[in-house]
Amino acid sequence: MEYFDTGRYLAGLLFTLGLIFGIWYLLRRYAPGMIRGAPLGDGKSLFVRESLQLDPRRRVVVVNSGTREHVILLGLTSDTLIESREAAPIAPTPELSSAQESTPA
Repeated sequence: MEYFDTGRYLAGLLFTLGLIFGIWYLLRRYAPGMIRGAPLGDGKSLFVRESLQLDPRRRVVVVNSGTREHVILLGLTSDTLIESREAAPIAPTPELSSAQESTPA
């Protein structure tokens, strides 16, 4: 009887972990912008570049919209544009820069 209960507990745990990883896979597959907030490469030019939680009520986000960056303070009842500036170029990732260096011209 004790082995039967332990088996049920383990089966329930595996089922729950399977659901969590299944939802995670589906989100990565069909809604990648929800997870990272990075540009998707499909022509969209508006994305959240950085986000910083100041306190439980306020957050600062850097939104990139094409050639412009906007620093916005988000609160519960109001949003404030702190700064709008030309966007800095996105730094290449180490994987891309090393791959470009190793390919012959």
